[in-house]
Amino acid sequence: MTESKTYPVIQRSKREGMIFFPNNIKEIEKEMEGNLEIFYQYDLIKIPDTNQQIDDYELFKKENYSVLRRYKYGSVEKQLEIMQEQGFDAWQAYCIDIKDSLPKALEAEK
Repeated sequence: MTESKTYPVIQRSKREGMIFFPNNIKEIEKEMEGNLEIFYQYDLIKIPDTNQQIDDYELFKKENYSVLRRYKYGSVEKQLEIMQEQGFDAWQAYCIDIKDSLPKALEAEK
């Protein structure tokens, strides 16, 4: 989970050749030196940059949901580790969370 004081946006890293996509953005309040301040927590998904348009968050998410899902799921080894350490039900919940946060684009909406 990544955290920042500014609202996260999709960013392109030309140096790394990647796109940084903030997903599951949550606004939280924290007390800092007696004052409540707003922070944003999110999952940062890094995918290869293939010159996609990054101006529209929802459109990017819809057009790239399959790539975003693949990188969010992680490797087969990571998934097997979740199953082994936390159980099959935990792995299923992990997959459902990813599918809910990155829903499949419907043909009618494309």
